[in-house]
Order: sequence, then structure tokens, then C-alpha cells
Amino acid sequence: MRLIKAISNGFKNYANINGVSNRGDFWFWLLFVCIFLCITLIVDGAFFGPWIANLSGQEVMAFDQDAPKWLSLVSLFLLLIPTLTVAIRRVQDAGFSKWWILIGLTIIGCIPLLIIFFKKGKKLHTEES
Repeated sequence: MRLIKAISNGFKNYANINGVSNRGDFWFWLLFVCIFLCITLIVDGAFFGPWIANLSGQEVMAFDQDAPKWLSLVSLFLLLIPTLTVAIRRVQDAGFSKWWILIGLTIIGCIPLLIIFFKKGKKLHTEES
């Protein structure tokens, strides 16, 4: 039930960078994103990619590397903003400024950001959050 609540909160607050997101909501949201993108990659590789390629005249088999993956690409872009906002709220819950999310743009900055994501939150959470 908590996974469904985390997904609901992720979509409900897709543009809200104010507030906090606890560890459970953050990690359940990432679990949802990973599962959803894996499913779209499988569907893309098995059905849509070869179908779109065959419409354009290419001979492409299922799960071919050259098949277009439009469904996965669209899904990735649709989930990008909600994932960033959940991550920003998680950083704020750990007691850091929202600008700390920018250290993830560097390779070495991903390590401290991952540590921040694992930190216990500093703010009190209610059942509505």
C-alpha cells in the first residue's frame, strides 16, 4: 500500500519542490520508475520498435538493437520532472538545500548525493505527507 501512496504523491506533487519527501516515498518512487521503464523497454523491444521500423521499410526483428525505442524515450521524459522533484524534496528532508541536487551533475558528486538520499530525515512527518 505504501508503494501506491508513494506513486500517488509523486504524480500529485510533480512540480512541487517545496516540502519534504521521506526516505520511503523516495525509494518507492525510484522502484516504480525502474519497474515502469523496464516494462516499457520490454514492450518497445518486443512490439513497438519492430512495428515502427517495419513501417519505415526496415527489416527489424523483435529485441533488435537497431529498433527504435520511442515508447521508452517518451516514458523517460514524462517521468524525469516528477523524479527530480521527489529527489529535491528528499534532499530538503535530509536537511540540505535544494541546490545540493546539482552535485549529481558531476560523476564524483553522485556519491555524496547518494549518502544524502540514505540519511534519516530531520523533519517530522505526518500521515498526510
